[in-house]
Amino acid sequence: MGHVRHLFTAFRCSLQGIAAAFRSETAFRQEVAVFVAVALVSLALFPPAAAIGLIAAWIFVMALELLNMAVESVCNLVSGDIHPLIKKAKDAGSAAVFTAIIANGALWVAALLLLRGKS
Repeated sequence: MGHVRHLFTAFRCSLQGIAAAFRSETAFRQEVAVFVAVALVSLALFPPAAAIGLIAAWIFVMALELLNMAVESVCNLVSGDIHPLIKKAKDAGSAAVFTAIIANGALWVAALLLLRGKS
């Protein structure tokens, strides 16, 4: 029974993390809005398997944003100063999110080109 309790505790902590990100991070709120658009447009335009892939790719962006928030939170806790290593960590987190957004853009271009080719 302890495993089930752990599962529910982990689920609750995850929801609290998502709620905290939504409350405190403008970028995360923007990514949630894009997620809604991605889900609606992809489900309207593409076959289910393709739509699920496009939606999952955007969920990956949001997951990276949550990790970026975690890195920034720890950096801010450790030091209020702008240390070169803290700047490097924060910039790397931001870059991870950025590269995932670029990859999503490439996926959408490819998906739309494939869709156009079937018309």
